[in-house]
Order: sequence, then structure tokens, then C-alpha cells
Amino acid sequence: MIIDAHVHIGKSARLQISADGEFLVRVADDLGFDKICCTDLTALFYDMHEGNRLLYEEMRRYPDRIVGYASLHSTRFESEALENLTRCYEVYGMKGLKIYSTPEASIAEPWTIPILEKCVEFDMPVLAHTTPAECEYLMTRVPQCKVMMAHAGGQPFAFGDWNRAIMMAQRFENLYLDTTSSTLDAGFVEKAVAVLGADKIVFGTDTPLLDPYMQRTKIAETRISKEERELIMGGNIRRLMGIAA
Repeated sequence: MIIDAHVHIGKSARLQISADGEFLVRVADDLGFDKICCTDLTALFYDMHEGNRLLYEEMRRYPDRIVGYASLHSTRFESEALENLTRCYEVYGMKGLKIYSTPEASIAEPWTIPILEKCVEFDMPVLAHTTPAECEYLMTRVPQCKVMMAHAGGQPFAFGDWNRAIMMAQRFENLYLDTTSSTLDAGFVEKAVAVLGADKIVFGTDTPLLDPYMQRTKIAETRISKEERELIMGGNIRRLMGIAA
């Protein structure tokens, strides 16, 4: 089973994109993906209540294809954020959490800790748009939380430093690396597998922000074993999110 663990659904004027479930499932069909794990852009950047509700509607429309991440556009809503996360888990059936971080609004702060603790209670992994340094802050305080570092450091805020991301994932048992990246650095996947093992790496495309065909090729053509590739391209996220066949 091939699962794309990093997909965006909905509209964003900021990012100038629009993608509904029909479009994303059609792309997944073309790529040979069995399931896609989606974050709603409205929830991520504007309104967590409305955005997560919109994602739930798409999950109901494509129950065998779309797996939902609850999203919080700020962890500083405290009890309101916890209530929304609980609704997403108990009512909407979402299986993970996506949180976004920037230098101006970093999630490496006390507000985030109760959110991570709630994810431990629900056994929900967190896809976090973070730097290695932010992951160190989070994992030191809630080491039981399963955190996937989006882009594995290969994003501007982290200065593209995937070597530091690999070193950070060595330190924390529950810190995983997500393969999406707007750059294709030679040797990244091979080194991550060699140092961490394939079971610590999760495949994603960042569709529609990034080209999913390039992201798939980055893993499919990598010099690793078939068994390692199968873990990265579906086995690991299926285990972390408890996704049924």
C-alpha cells in the first residue's frame, strides 16, 4: 500500500492554490497512491473550526482514500484548541495533527505542550512544520509524542539542513523525518536510511504545493531495498496513524 502522508486540501489565497478531494484523488490515482493524508488549508492558516469541518466533508466523500489530519493555525488558543482537537478525533475520525511553525510564530513554546500531550492520549502522530531546534524543544518535553518533522529540515526556516534533522532524529525515538522537499539533495534518503533505518522515514509529496511526480521519483529511484522503500512509502505512516487496509 502506498500512502502519501503530506497533502493539502482546500483553498489558500496566500499560497495561490485550490485543491478539492476530487482533484487530489485523481492525482493519487495517476500516481498509484492508495490513500492520501490531508491537511485543510483553511484550518491550517485561517479558521480551525471551519477548516476541519470542511476536511471532514471530504473524508466522508472519499472514505477509502482520504485520511484526515486535524489542523491548528495556532496552539495559543489553549482550551479551544484542545476542544477542537478532541472533536476532530472523536467526531470526525481524524488520525493525526498538523501544526505549522514560522520564526514569527514558533510552536517551540509552552502553549504547544498540552496539545502534544493530548495527541499522546489519542495516539495521534503530529506532522509538524518545524526546524530541528524546535523539534528538540518539543521532544525533550513530550518524548512520548510521535512527531514527523515536515521536510526533514529541507525548508527555508531550517536552512535546508537535513543533516541536522537526521542527527536530531537519532536522539529521539519518536521523532520521524518526512521526505517532502522543494530541493532534491543527492544522498539525503540513502543517508537517512543508513543512519536511522527506513522505519523512521515517512513519504509525502506536499501536493499541490510541490510536484508530486518529482517527490515520488525521489523515493522510487533511490538506491535502497524494496523492503525499505515499502516502509517509507506507506508502511510507516500506516503504522503511525493506524490506517486500515
